[in-house]
Amino acid sequence: MNMDSKRIEKLIMKALLKEISEGERCELDGWLNASEQNRNFFESLHSEMYLKKAVGDHNRLLRDAGWKQIKRKTVEVRSRKIRLQVYRVAAAIIFPLMLGGFIWYMMGSVEKRSGLPLAHQEIKVGGSKAVVTLSTGERVALFGDTTVCVNDGLSTMINQQDTLNFMKNNDVVVAENSYTVIEIPRGGEYIVRLEDGTVVYLNSESELRMPVHFGSEERLVWLKGEAYFSVKHENKRRFIVRTDRADVSVLGTEFGVRAYSGEKEFLTTLVKGRVEVKSENNVHRIVPGEQAKVDNTGNIAVTKVNTDEFVAWKVGRIVFTDARLEDIMNELQRWYDFNVFYASSELKELRFSMDIVKYKEVSEIFDLMEKIRRVSFEVNGNNVILK
Repeated sequence: MNMDSKRIEKLIMKALLKEISEGERCELDGWLNASEQNRNFFESLHSEMYLKKAVGDHNRLLRDAGWKQIKRKTVEVRSRKIRLQVYRVAAAIIFPLMLGGFIWYMMGSVEKRSGLPLAHQEIKVGGSKAVVTLSTGERVALFGDTTVCVNDGLSTMINQQDTLNFMKNNDVVVAENSYTVIEIPRGGEYIVRLEDGTVVYLNSESELRMPVHFGSEERLVWLKGEAYFSVKHENKRRFIVRTDRADVSVLGTEFGVRAYSGEKEFLTTLVKGRVEVKSENNVHRIVPGEQAKVDNTGNIAVTKVNTDEFVAWKVGRIVFTDARLEDIMNELQRWYDFNVFYASSELKELRFSMDIVKYKEVSEIFDLMEKIRRVSFEVNGNNVILK
């Protein structure tokens, strides 16, 4: 989307003052959906300081009485998250990513006039965000407060709030090598509803790859990272989750899969129904309350576990039971996206048990951990030093 900085400024001003038309709103939404940086910048403008200066730049004759009127108009906007609506116009609406150079140029010009810093090196709470690579190779950035319809000619996807819905299409002939890939960055999460009705909750730093449409004999997806599956039951087509370490095969059930490449073990935690876990040289069936661990040699060990500890992340909680501090910090890093340093290696072996809400500010979690054990957290920007 080729749009100069003056046009963007005009649209932003109209949006903040609630004077934007439907056509202008669609134009602004296209720019906002082009990158997360654009969206973060727009949200940062919801402050009296910036708005007062921006209005002053556009109309230096504005009197104090006029400013008070603008303040009344914007206080409602600042008190809630703006929800962006992108309306379907024809068969498809796809927002391409903007060129990084242009974004930095535009942002820099606004920053110089407003004095508002764009890059805040601070630890932020994660949220709903994902990047979808279509079968055409195009990449679309999605966020949890947008509504958009995407059609790549082979499939239709509707993003609404924090869920990406894949629509079933029986009339399109699809090549065998046509896939859709959903990537979740650090500090992200997303819900995906597949065309068969299966719901997948994707955790931070995860990737789900699937055929554009499932075949007639099986429903096969590939996973890197962590996901919780609520599989729609079908008698004839098995649902298979394929990972680098093992496959999980079901007809219909609910289970969690953890398959991060940097971790020693692959985990499948069963909540409902039955699943079959198969590695290169072993196969095990597990029942609810059991967890299958697959090591790097393909051996499978099945144990009884508290399933809540391993799948609570999908409902907004992070649970640790007698966990090493290093493992806890690795988990928190995925969600809050910060760097961690240890003053001594002994600190990594400290153990904690906690049940925390992951939408809290990370400072609250650090304060709690300091009270539990003798450890201190020094935060400098998005770097955390443990002493």
